[in-house]
Parts: sequence; structure tokens; C-alpha cells
Amino acid sequence: MKRNYAIDYIKFFAIFAVILIHTQPFEEARVLGVDGHYIDFAIDTLARFAVPFFFVSSGYLFGKKISINNNESVYFSGYIYKLMKIFICWFLFYLIYDLLIKTKFQSFNIYSFDEVMNYFKGNINLEVFFYGASSGYQLWYLVALIWSVFILFIFINLKKLNILLLVSFILNIIGLFSQSYSGIFNLPVSTRDGVFFGLFYTTLGCFFAYNKTEIMKKINKQKASRFLAAFIIFSVLQIVERLVTVFILDGKIGDYFIFTVPTTISLFLYVMSKPELGKKSILTNIGKNSIGIYVIHVFFIKFINLMIDVLGVSSINETIIWNIILSPAILIISYISYQFLQKVKDRFFLFIVYLYNKYKEPNLVDWKE
Repeated sequence: MKRNYAIDYIKFFAIFAVILIHTQPFEEARVLGVDGHYIDFAIDTLARFAVPFFFVSSGYLFGKKISINNNESVYFSGYIYKLMKIFICWFLFYLIYDLLIKTKFQSFNIYSFDEVMNYFKGNINLEVFFYGASSGYQLWYLVALIWSVFILFIFINLKKLNILLLVSFILNIIGLFSQSYSGIFNLPVSTRDGVFFGLFYTTLGCFFAYNKTEIMKKINKQKASRFLAAFIIFSVLQIVERLVTVFILDGKIGDYFIFTVPTTISLFLYVMSKPELGKKSILTNIGKNSIGIYVIHVFFIKFINLMIDVLGVSSINETIIWNIILSPAILIISYISYQFLQKVKDRFFLFIVYLYNKYKEPNLVDWKE
């Protein structure tokens, strides 16, 4: 399968957008007399293309692999296992991290069996395995992707992908009434999940993969810049939509909107039209590691916020320079840390293999060689 470099290239901007959503730049600052809340509102809204793009690209790559794989079930099982392993490892990481923080900075007695058990009971429940609810709040995406791919695989085997695309789109629209359109009618369930949110975009990506030939024929008749221009226009309209739904219709801030659909489609058509985009760029290499950056970046945000509170320097959040450098710094630190963890993991694995082989063959050379 020929690699589409543009997917990883755009993933760089998507993961940076996710970090911007979580760091909330300028929220507590004033810029040239403008309340930073409105600046953050605009940045946050523009950044909302990120998670849908991750869903679409995951569905697209999954669909491509499934369509050329002789053993679909084996690939599906391996894919789900990989996602579950990542989620469980990082869920436990944030669970233990928060426990240590509560012990150090709050009146939590780690030596009390009852307190510890209540902590784990309060954080390990059924909601975790459907909504991904945990202190690692970004991990909801992994759970949503697992459920989305699970449902998608069933419909692929039933050869009903088109039906799933229609049904998931309807569910996505219904989900808006628990999001920004809650001011019109408040749907009393969370829709930032795999059924109302992730399923449509993951299925859309798979639809692109299964119909790539026909789509490419139409794309090739258009200039790639038109898709990029459409993405920009729909992104601006998304800001207008959010302004109306939040400030006029009194809805929730929301995670996705009606204009998120054409925004995401335009961006992915642009990606499909320029597969060589970013081929030799360092941004593409960073984007290729976006899942690692995604799971680890919240730790650094939490840690930095903790240090600000401990040191009593919360006023730094009101400075313009801090708001400019924080998000890029989180991105860089997260990328470097993830790369380091990968190397440590690989070395540890090699060491375990060496010990095993050494046991069987005592004269084996040093494991580092």
C-alpha cells in the first residue's frame, strides 16, 4: 500500500490543535485590550478539526488495510489489541499519577486501605470503558475509536458500509443536541463518544478508502487548492455557528458542530489530492508519532499547572509571552519524551530477549551487541 505522506503531515497540525484546546491559550490574558476568553474561543473552535481528522484518517487506513488483507479478522484483532493496550497502560499511568499527587498535596492517606480502595472504585467503572472517563481526559478518543472500529468491522463484513455511513451521520446530528445545540433541545446523555461522534468520522474515512478510485477520478479534475480554500471557509463558518449556538441559543460550548462535517471532508480530500505533501518534512515525522504525543501531553499540562500552583506564580498565565510559548513547548517536550520512552521500551524488550536466550545459550554475546 503506497504511503500517503500528507496524512502524517496534517496530523502534526492536528495534534498541535489538540494541545491548543487543552492549554487554552490567552484564556486568562488580555491582548491589545481584547479579553483573552474570546481569543481562546476562536482558537479552540478552529482547532476542532483535529479529532475528526484523527477519526477519519484512522478509518481510512483501517479500510485500506482491511481491503487488501487476506485475513481480516487477524488484522482487526491486532488493531483492537494495540489500541486497548495503549489505553490500559496510559489509563493506569494517570490513575497512579493522580494518586501520588493526592498523597503529596492533599489530605489523602495512602496507607489507608479503605481510602485507596475507594479511590480505585471511584475511578474504575463502566463509564471508563465506554466514555474513557478518567483523569487522563484525552483518553476518551482511544475508547471511542475502539468502539467505532468494532462497529465498523461488523458492517464491513455485512457489506453494509453505506448503511452505516448514513446511520452514523444521523447519530452525529442527533448528538449535536447534547453539544452546542443543547440550547434548542438538551439531549440528556454524553455524545462525545464512539457512537455519536467517532463512528461517523471513522466510517467516513473507511468509505473514502473503499471508494478511493472513484473519488480520485473526481479529485483529479479539481485543483487541490480548492479543497484547502473550502477547509478555511468552512472553518470560519464553524466559528460563526459556535457563536450563534453558544451566545444566542445559549447552548453548551460543544466538541463538534454541523460545519465540522464539511470542514473535515474538505481537509481530507485535500490530503487525498496531495499524497506527497510533507514527504521530507520533519513535521511529517512528528505527525507520525501523534498518538504518542496525544497520550502523554496531558501529563505535562497537569505537571506544569501543578508547579504553577505550588510556586504561587499563577500570574504567569496572564502574560502574553507565556501563552505564546506554552503550547509549542508542550508539543516539543511530549514528542521528545515519547521518543525516549520508545527507545527505553525497545531496549528493555531486547534485554528480556537476551536474558531468555542467555538462559538457553550461556555463551551468548553481550545484549547491547
